[in-house]
Amino acid sequence: MAMKTTGLTVGGKAVGGPGLAEIKPHNDAAIRKGLYQLQRYVQQSAAARGTSTGKRPAWMAGSEPDRTSVWLVTYSPWSDKGPPTHVRVFAHELKRDDLLKKGPLPSLARLLVSRRELAKVELPKTMPFPHPGKPDLFGLAVEPLVRQRFAGTFHRPQQRPQRLRRKGPDVLWRELGDLFRELADETGDRYWREVANELSHGV
Repeated sequence: MAMKTTGLTVGGKAVGGPGLAEIKPHNDAAIRKGLYQLQRYVQQSAAARGTSTGKRPAWMAGSEPDRTSVWLVTYSPWSDKGPPTHVRVFAHELKRDDLLKKGPLPSLARLLVSRRELAKVELPKTMPFPHPGKPDLFGLAVEPLVRQRFAGTFHRPQQRPQRLRRKGPDVLWRELGDLFRELADETGDRYWREVANELSHGV
């Protein structure tokens, strides 16, 4: 059963359709940067499915699906007292078509389909770069944990670790590959796992 906390729904649902997500710290500047990045990725995805003959971005592999599910995932350090012991995680589902419209990019509030606070992520006791006073290093340390929380809550498959300096969205998924991956998990059949890996190659 969903619970309410500070106006946000705690809990999750399955995310439908192929999609992408960007992970950012929960502050105005980072959120705005994340929205512009998502706008660019959605535009690139749409162009790749059209008649454009321009160079495809490196983050795409194979036939580009219609990525209907677009998310901005944000995080902020949390503690009862002292150094942070957890991070709060917020999942913002966005209006994909509004990101494709010409003109100035709307605010996050105008782009929202829904917003949820996910379960807090506990930080490892020996985590490198544990203090948010160095936000770039802190982000490097916590983003894999945030990615796992998003994937697990919304029933997305666990993502491969992002390669350093890789261009493109922080999280990518294809629905058909997910289906065969779930089948492999249920049956233990390696054949379905191989099919899922082939369908999600490069994603």
